Amino acid sequence: MTSPHPSQKEVLDELLLEFSNLKAYADAIRQQIELTTNILAELVLSKSSLEEIKARGGNGEVLIHVGAGNHIRVQLNSVQSVIVGVGAGYSVEKDISEAIAEMESRIKQAQEQSAKLQDQYGKVSQRLVQVQDQVDSIYAKLEATGQA
Repeated sequence: MTSPHPSQKEVLDELLLEFSNLKAYADAIRQQIELTTNILAELVLSKSSLEEIKARGGNGEVLIHVGAGNHIRVQLNSVQSVIVGVGAGYSVEKDISEAIAEMESRIKQAQEQSAKLQDQYGKVSQRLVQVQDQVDSIYAKLEATGQA
């Protein structure tokens, strides 16, 4: 007849499985945080560039990145609108002030997403520590009784 309570080895196996799953989840969250951080940096740069162009009345010289570390100098003349990506491969033309407002909105969304991810990561990390402590404790008991 089996005991209604799981053995220490069964508990250890369950904890090790939980630890493995939590570790994978933490890694996925960390990747999302990195992606969100990169997106946020790009949005901030875009907003800053648009604000500078607006401050110069849509005129001035800029460097345009053309890939592989190469840039070209471009003279802007009366930039009034910007083509803004809206997702799914679509773009729309917006007034430069509207484009700046759009970037501000996206920055806020990215910051909120980043904060949520950081919170999730913190909770998962705490649980990982708890599980690791439980695993260490059970393993020590098993080792002491010669069952490890």
